[in-house]
Amino acid sequence: MFRSDFLYFLLNGGLAVTVFFILSGDALSSAFSKKTDFRLLDSLVIKRYFRLTVPIFLSCAIVYVLMRAGVNYSLAAAKIIHREDWLGSFILFEPDLVSLLRYSFYLVYAGHSNAVSYNPFLWTMSIELVGSLLVFLYLYVSTRLKAPNKILYGVIVFLLVAQSFYCLFFIGVLFARYRANGVFDRLRASRTWRFAVIALLIAIAIIYTFSKKYPHFWQYININAVFAAALVFCFYASNWTVGFFSSKFSRFLGEISFPLYLVHFGVIISLTSFLTIKFSEAGILDTPHICLIILISIAASIAAAAIFRRIEISALKLVNRLPACLFSMRNPSDHLMPQEDPSLALKRSPAESID
Repeated sequence: MFRSDFLYFLLNGGLAVTVFFILSGDALSSAFSKKTDFRLLDSLVIKRYFRLTVPIFLSCAIVYVLMRAGVNYSLAAAKIIHREDWLGSFILFEPDLVSLLRYSFYLVYAGHSNAVSYNPFLWTMSIELVGSLLVFLYLYVSTRLKAPNKILYGVIVFLLVAQSFYCLFFIGVLFARYRANGVFDRLRASRTWRFAVIALLIAIAIIYTFSKKYPHFWQYININAVFAAALVFCFYASNWTVGFFSSKFSRFLGEISFPLYLVHFGVIISLTSFLTIKFSEAGILDTPHICLIILISIAASIAAAAIFRRIEISALKLVNRLPACLFSMRNPSDHLMPQEDPSLALKRSPAESID
C-alpha cells in the first residue's frame, strides 16, 4: 500500500535525502552570501565536524544502550515481515564501547557499512561532511574568482552528469545566492509566476511518479537530484509554500528533523519490532494493526526527537565555544585572506548578476 504509485512521490526516501543535501548547502552558505565575512566562515569550518559528530555519537549511544539492555528485536521482526535483507541485516555484532567510539568518531565518515554501523541510516554523513567542506572551499575562493557564478553553474552541471550527490550542495549554494540577490523575492512578487509555480509543482509530482516506470530515460543523471532542485526552487519562489514552511508547525518539524533522522532507527529496532512480534503472536498483524504500529512508531519517534534535541543543544554549547577559543589566540585581522581587500570582496559578490 505504501509503495503504490500514488504515494511514491510523497514517501520516497531518496528524494528526501537529496532535498536534505540541498538545504545543507544553502544553510552553510546563506550568511556568507549576504555578507562576505571570512571570520564567520572560519567558525563554520571549525565547528562542522563536531556539529555532526556530537549528535551522531549520541544517537549511536542510544542504540548501544538498547543492544546492551536486550531490547533489540529487529532480527525476530525481520523474519515475520520477510525483510531479512533490510531489517534483518542491521547491527549483527556484539556491542562494545571501543567499537561505538570508533564508529561514531571515524568510521561513520570513512568506513560506514552495516557490519560496523550502530545506525545504518547514517550512510549520508560521509557525504554530508565532504559536501560541507567542498562548500566551504568554494566560498573561500569565490571572492577571488573572475566569474564565480559561471564556475558554480559549471560545477553543478559537471557533478550532475557525473551523478554525484555533491552537486546538491552546490545547488544549495546557488539558491542562497539567488535569495541574497532578491531572485526569489522578484518571483514571488510576479502574479504570473504565482500560478505557474502551482502548475510546475503538479507537473513535478506527476513526472516523478511516472519516472520509475522508465528508468532508462534517466540513466545518465541523478533523477532525484533534478527533481529535488526543482522542488526546492518552487518552494522558495512561492508565497504559499513560504507561508506554509514558516508556520509554527513546520518550524517545529524543522527543528526536530535532524534529531528525528538520528533517533528513528532506535525506535524501529526496539518499539516497532517489539509490537510487530507481539501482534504477530496474537494473530492480529493485519492492515489495521500494521497502521497502528506505524502511528505509534511515528509518535514515539517525534517524542524521542524532541527530547534528543534538548540534549543535543546542551552538548553543542561546548562546540560553539571552539571558534572563540581558537580565535582568541590569533590576530583579529588574520581571518582576511592574503592580499584580499574585504571591501572589494563585499562589493564583488552581491553585484554579480545571476542569469
